[in-house]
Amino acid sequence: MATKTRKIGFYYLTLASGDTTVENALNETLDYINSLSKVDRNRTIKNPKFGFLDNINSNAQNTKHKIIFKSASHSFRPPLVHRDTIAERESPKTMEEGETQKTHLITKAINGDIIIILEKHLAGMTIQQIKSYLNYFASFLEAETQIRFDFETIAKDNFLEEIESLSRVVSADVYVDKQLLGSEVLDYSERTSTVKHEVVVSVKAKNRDSISDFARDVYAKLNSGQNSIQRLRVVGRNNENNIVKINTDFIERQEYVNPTVNQVTGEIRTSDLFNEMESVLQNFN
Repeated sequence: MATKTRKIGFYYLTLASGDTTVENALNETLDYINSLSKVDRNRTIKNPKFGFLDNINSNAQNTKHKIIFKSASHSFRPPLVHRDTIAERESPKTMEEGETQKTHLITKAINGDIIIILEKHLAGMTIQQIKSYLNYFASFLEAETQIRFDFETIAKDNFLEEIESLSRVVSADVYVDKQLLGSEVLDYSERTSTVKHEVVVSVKAKNRDSISDFARDVYAKLNSGQNSIQRLRVVGRNNENNIVKINTDFIERQEYVNPTVNQVTGEIRTSDLFNEMESVLQNFN
């Protein structure tokens, strides 16, 4: 049976604002979207592309969601041409229609974090577009502080490549074991049973400077596995001066999946893709 290779992206869903947890914020937003008709869920993603959340399949505890977005681009209906005969015919589409493109993702709550595993393809919806979509509907929720989502990229094998792509590294949060509090550096001998397992050391660049060398050095120590560094979060700016966030976990994972293809429509089979994506999630347990 024919298969199609799909790249998958790994992200943390975070909160830019909101007086709740990211897990509660996501569940409330998804519940609200799910209560709407599909027409009311529809948003212009980037003209002429539009999209909507088509389906949510959640577990009983609402800690894991399998989500399907559908999107399409309108205002383009050139004639169709046959592969073998080169015969052309008028497209049956109207100018308001476009070919449906699915984007599959799974979210899972793990130790207070929300992990997103996202199917990535050129015609699908990006993590940035999905974030903007969620933020639009989150704005309708009743809350003292408006909920706004953000995301961080989880990187491992290509972390250094991600760093190299940044024009400037602005800050780095180094997550270390709390035992560092009792080391010779800090000499904190008080009880730490009420302290979280991780301690965060924040390092910021001087104005207009970059700490990319520092980030690379910390990452090298992280990968050596011979110290108390557990993960590294980097904030920087790319060549377009947009903020980029990279969060690396010391984990093993696969970068591609190979779901089967529906021979009638040429689409990836949803059930098969979700099965492969769920197997990837086991790396986060």
